[in-house]
Amino acid sequence: MSEEDNEKFYILSQQFLLGIKRAVLYQDVQELAITDSLTGVFNRRYYLERFKEELERSKKFNYKFCCLMVDIDYFKDYNDRYGHILGDAILRELAKTIQENTRQIDLIGRYGGEEFSIILSETDKDAATLAAGSIRQAVEYKPIRAYDEELKIRVSIGISTFPDDGQDIETLIDRADSALYQAKQAGRNKVCVYGS
Repeated sequence: MSEEDNEKFYILSQQFLLGIKRAVLYQDVQELAITDSLTGVFNRRYYLERFKEELERSKKFNYKFCCLMVDIDYFKDYNDRYGHILGDAILRELAKTIQENTRQIDLIGRYGGEEFSIILSETDKDAATLAAGSIRQAVEYKPIRAYDEELKIRVSIGISTFPDDGQDIETLIDRADSALYQAKQAGRNKVCVYGS
């Protein structure tokens, strides 16, 4: 290559490299905008957007789906006893266990604090009860190892179903939350279905 062509090639390669860096940065920013930085699942805002899409799709095609609310039993006690760093490790492991025990088409979001919400697409109440039971058992039997500690946590899960338990997001979440409260009242480490 001539000296002049070498310079042109260098300038073009730098422009190409800048373009790639911009694309990677844009992708990283997009990922940060929709995921919870601690757990890697959808953040609440994006989860609710996707929930709305699932609701509209299910209304259009007459599908059922279930909303699960998952809460760590006695999470405050873990934070108080072991500190927030271990609490964060528990949240990360729970998110990972939920992901390992749901399908790719299901939506998982961190709803707040130690509470996660899951949408099981095209799923009726019976199938959701089985899926929630599998999640609950997987969490119960999976030890969490972090910072020289080995812990076992438990979760309670509440379930509501579209369209039986509600026609809008707020009602479905509220009723799944009511079922979650029922699971807590029944002794924790349980799955409860709204209206049962």
